[in-house]
Amino acid sequence: MENQNSVIPIVTAADENYAPYLSVMLTSVVENNPENRPLCFYVIDDGLSKTSKRHLETVISRKTNHATIQFLTIDRNIYQDFLVSDHITTTAYLRISLPKLLAGGPYDKILYLDADVLCLADVAELYDQPLNGNIVGAVIDVGEVNGLKRLIGDVDGYYFNSGVLLIDVIQWNAQAITEKTIDFLTIFNDRIVYHDQDALNAVLHGKWQPLHPRWNAQTALIFNKFPAPDSHYQTWYQECHLQPAIVHFTGHDKPWNTLVGHPYTQQYLTQLADNRMKKVGKVNG
Repeated sequence: MENQNSVIPIVTAADENYAPYLSVMLTSVVENNPENRPLCFYVIDDGLSKTSKRHLETVISRKTNHATIQFLTIDRNIYQDFLVSDHITTTAYLRISLPKLLAGGPYDKILYLDADVLCLADVAELYDQPLNGNIVGAVIDVGEVNGLKRLIGDVDGYYFNSGVLLIDVIQWNAQAITEKTIDFLTIFNDRIVYHDQDALNAVLHGKWQPLHPRWNAQTALIFNKFPAPDSHYQTWYQECHLQPAIVHFTGHDKPWNTLVGHPYTQQYLTQLADNRMKKVGKVNG
């Protein structure tokens, strides 16, 4: 178990279009920190404006004195030629470089969160979980459970969703996971369907710790679109429905565009509107 007073480093990435949605992720994490555990947010800046950066700093500072935010830059040209889609841009690939960027820093472990999540519980519980010798902790991807077969052949094991990752920075860098992931994207580009997530699964096969799905409650799980792969996961899925900890709005449909019928859309939009109102208040004040 981690030192209960230790800083929790939370890393993410966003471009200018995603800045408002990133603010929801940040504030939802801060608001669910009952023990006031110190939080340090690291945001990969993929073209964020100065105004957006100031706004993100403001929404956090108005919520707590126990969190800081830093902006990092990564050479996006490394990933420029890789597959993108209508809702997955080059920004998503930048997380591959995060552990390398933070090598030699004060953290042995970091928590990566996608910008399109809504936190409903204390992430300290997640961060303090042991990885049991694995390089990352992750949640199964409910719609692509057997995706490894498409990537690396007939192997045992499930495929994970990369939107929430608990990362052992030391092991990641010691085993050159960044470099291996880029190599896979380059060499086996014809196998890539789900962007960087595919490459991470191929490289980290057999090296990831399954986390409870409540820590990455994907839209397909919320809507029961796919059956659980086994009885153990059936129990986990049921528990996730009762008490999700991090809601992840996966896929093209998001609360701010075309998502319909999701039980957490209104809560998300309320937080989004609240953050935007504060921005207006800041300008007018």
